[in-house]
Amino acid sequence: METVLAFRVGDAYLFDRYFEREYLFEALAEYYDEEEYRFEVPVEEFEPIEERLAAAGINLAPVEDPEPYCVVTGKYDEHADILGDAVASWTRRGHRFFLLGTDRAVAAALDDGAERVSETEFVAGL
Repeated sequence: METVLAFRVGDAYLFDRYFEREYLFEALAEYYDEEEYRFEVPVEEFEPIEERLAAAGINLAPVEDPEPYCVVTGKYDEHADILGDAVASWTRRGHRFFLLGTDRAVAAALDDGAERVSETEFVAGL
């Protein structure tokens, strides 16, 4: 079973996933944010979505603390590869922050020069 991480941010779970099976995307289309290229599922609606995806062989794993998946770079540092793996990104105090969807994406971002937010003076906050 494939695992997709869903990050609790405020009153919603965020996840980024391309569904090759069109019926899955259609079933979740109301939760898709076209501007951010991600799904945003309200907390109170998460369980039925989790069950539907499980029936399709996808483990939608809730992550309550997104900080281990957050990295930061300088605002003007090269970040295109990191952005491509981001579930969310934001700018604050001259830095660019990324919430990444997998451990592999975090490792790649660190290899590209990003730092874990937890190892800086910043806190992960969208």
